[in-house]
Amino acid sequence: MRSRLLFWALTALSLPAQSSLQSRQQDLNYVATRLSQLDPNFFATLSQSAFQQAVASLQTDLPALADAQFYVRLAQLVAMPGDAHTYLYLSNMPGMQTFPLHLRWLDDGVFVTSAAPEYLQALGARIVAIDGTPIDQVMQQLGTVIPHENDQWLHYVAQTYLLQQQTLQGLGVASPDSATTITFQGLDGSQFTLAVTPSTDPRTSLVNADTGFIPDYLLNSSTNYWFHYFPDTRMLYFKYNVCQNDPANPFPSFAASFLNTLDASPVDTLVLDFRGNTGGSDSLFNPLYNGVVSRLGTLRRNANFALYVAIDKGTFSSAMDDSEVFKQPGLPVPARVIGEPTGGKPSHYGNVNSFTLPASQIPGQYSTTVNAAPSYIPANASSFEPDIPISTRSTDYFARFDPVMAAMLARSAGPPPAPSGGIITVNGASLRTDQGMVPGSVAAAFGQFPVAPDGVLIAGAAAQVLSAATSQVNFIVPPDSPLGTQPVSVTAGGSQIAAGTVTISAAGPGIFVLQPGNPQQPGAVENQDYSINSPSNPVASGGVVQIYATGYSAASPIQVLFGDAPAQVLYSGTVGAGLWLVDAVVPAGVTGLCPIFVLAGGFTSNAVTVAIQ
Repeated sequence: MRSRLLFWALTALSLPAQSSLQSRQQDLNYVATRLSQLDPNFFATLSQSAFQQAVASLQTDLPALADAQFYVRLAQLVAMPGDAHTYLYLSNMPGMQTFPLHLRWLDDGVFVTSAAPEYLQALGARIVAIDGTPIDQVMQQLGTVIPHENDQWLHYVAQTYLLQQQTLQGLGVASPDSATTITFQGLDGSQFTLAVTPSTDPRTSLVNADTGFIPDYLLNSSTNYWFHYFPDTRMLYFKYNVCQNDPANPFPSFAASFLNTLDASPVDTLVLDFRGNTGGSDSLFNPLYNGVVSRLGTLRRNANFALYVAIDKGTFSSAMDDSEVFKQPGLPVPARVIGEPTGGKPSHYGNVNSFTLPASQIPGQYSTTVNAAPSYIPANASSFEPDIPISTRSTDYFARFDPVMAAMLARSAGPPPAPSGGIITVNGASLRTDQGMVPGSVAAAFGQFPVAPDGVLIAGAAAQVLSAATSQVNFIVPPDSPLGTQPVSVTAGGSQIAAGTVTISAAGPGIFVLQPGNPQQPGAVENQDYSINSPSNPVASGGVVQIYATGYSAASPIQVLFGDAPAQVLYSGTVGAGLWLVDAVVPAGVTGLCPIFVLAGGFTSNAVTVAIQ
């Protein structure tokens, strides 16, 4: 670390200043004096002496800094109050260049979702280091530049900041070279490093409409708001992308059209999706909110009706405020808030004004008021929390699967308790910790065993071991296993070598993945002629596929969906120890790569992709 700091110091002294000392002084003076006066809450939690010390430090270093270092240091001053609504737009830094990638922060890390042609190897891979600095340390550095009140917002904003070469250089994370080395890791665990150069080259996405299905929450991202009614599932879906009126489609008229559809259509599932909405005007939403609430008394006459509000780390400011109102007590139908904790904090600053630095003309914004959390939301909460927590992993995103939508259609109460202890026992098909095990299903226990196990006990009952190694044992859950959280014991030679707990559930479908290292998760799926489904061997729309899964339960009726479209199930039953076969008809009109998943007993499976022509 010391050698890097020395390298930076020598490099900064040798580089000619890109902006004059006078212009830098003007911008520093503005932040040091004017901005702290404009924002009435600038020192609400920030010590004035700490701020002045940081200003003095930057003043001392002013002549020796490269532009990237200076403006990043300036942004750190603006971020010191920790107010996520007060910040400097570093994307407008002079000379700013960005890498030709798109990123998405998912439950298991930050992944490349699109890339320029020369970096296609990175598609679907996770970033693990930048110029040798581990991503966790990079995020600690970015946290000094990105004002945030929780890690959710830090991760959401970092999707953009991680692509800004000058921001990374100003932090000392990336060297001043023209290319920045980024280390990636694939799903198979292999790592590789690319020297990435900023450019405006067009990017190719791994998930795009040209090659197949796109989940609803990713559609129409440039549209402020939209809705769609799905007659096959009796679902009315509203997506709120930004709290801003569209003059071409005024929100009051849009809300009236939405409510007319709600009145005219049989609706079992009403979804109000605020994911990725970073705010705007919270009052814009009032016509739709008031219209929905006034109809809840009628809607609840339908015993199958449920109201869902979807949130995630991108739900912020006014969008979070609008989602919170559905938790106020006394609504005829309680809303089920589902997804991830918000990037916004319930008690937060807001009502922002803009500013522009006098010399560089870099814009920014500052908050003017304090917005207290509603009385029915915990005042000290760092996020607005979902009632039903549903995470989205890379294998969901790249398989074109929305686990939040699936959980709503399944009427899920949330994932069962996660496995714990010295071994992690998971569904043997999905290998996910957020799914339960069904008696008689295939399971896998992972750990570090001194020898290969030869036995597994669930609640004291012996399981049938299928295969074993020193890190994994595959087995059949005993058919008579009691439901609930149960002890798991892994044995060798009659002695216990590891122990933990697992949740045994009445339903827990999991679909086998043909290539687990492929981020798009091609499934263990055969076409009707028993050939393996693949992009080079697709099934015809309207044809039949055979889906290999585990977690069969005769007591739990199932539903199979291809994206948004429910399929006709021709057969569902066991075909061997722990193995479950489902024959389903591909819904008409579905083409390209498409996720398929199974709903059963309030649980949803993982998704795999199939190719359809």
